[in-house]
Amino acid sequence: MKHRFLFFIATALFPVLVLGQAYPSKPVKLIHGFVPGGNVDITARVVGQPLSEILGQPFVVEGRPGAGGTVAANVVARSEPDGYTLFMMASGHSVSPGLYASLPYDPVNDFTMVSLAAQFPFVIAVAPNHPAKSLGDLLRQAKAKQGQVSLAHAGVGTGMHLATVLLQSRTGTEFNLIPYKGGNLAPMAVAQGETEVVFDTPAGMASLISSGKLRPLAVSSATRWKNWPDVPTVGETVPGYDVRGWMALAGPKNLPQPVLERLHKAMHQALARPEVIERFAQMGTGVAPTDPKETQAFLAGEIERWKKVGKDADIKPQN
Repeated sequence: MKHRFLFFIATALFPVLVLGQAYPSKPVKLIHGFVPGGNVDITARVVGQPLSEILGQPFVVEGRPGAGGTVAANVVARSEPDGYTLFMMASGHSVSPGLYASLPYDPVNDFTMVSLAAQFPFVIAVAPNHPAKSLGDLLRQAKAKQGQVSLAHAGVGTGMHLATVLLQSRTGTEFNLIPYKGGNLAPMAVAQGETEVVFDTPAGMASLISSGKLRPLAVSSATRWKNWPDVPTVGETVPGYDVRGWMALAGPKNLPQPVLERLHKAMHQALARPEVIERFAQMGTGVAPTDPKETQAFLAGEIERWKKVGKDADIKPQN
């Protein structure tokens, strides 16, 4: 009887052990929730290349845009937990539970977090001929014309959207919020005169700022960004304001431990590569490797944080 029991245990564990040793044995899909060319897409590709080299299989980046990343999140949450469908999760993932009345997945428990990949500030910018010369100017103009100053962001449920909502709540202003579908569509809208203000990532607007088509007013982090040291923080005008975006590598829940360990090790190796660090720096992003438990706790904390922001700002959840 004892031998049969041991045989049963060995048989049950064999597929997991083999999976961990052999993983990956075929291409891996790395899904994100936004259009090509944006910060999340670029980050997925920058990370995907060294992961392919380290693990010996292609990492195929695939965008599934829609509803602030929730479409992609649902695809990953419903996929097999075998390590062949992964998620480049963006900070908007932690915003969605406070914006939508219901989601088709549990934003924490339906995912296995591997590691944070990056953290970065958001940037408020205007066209070069805009009358606002500072964030203070812009807020005064917005207060004088409540709901009339148009502000472009990367879509409902994204980090940029909630960063804007928090700014409105803290300052008593109301912008005319205009959502775009990610990528650099929101910054381009301002550069082309469609809207007045944009709240987006450095990666989404760096080339437009360097070419003089946009003028930055403030960054959302607590400290100034080293690439633009002359650009003030939002907190210098609105004390205590500190919002940063992030991205993380995740899989569906119940990712086998050997696969999780292999991915975690490979992710940290990828983030330590000089070319990755340099590319991230060019995008206004810092590498942010973390362990799985730390990352899972971080996600849960961010969700609670943004739920409170939404509640305090009296945001009505959407259906």
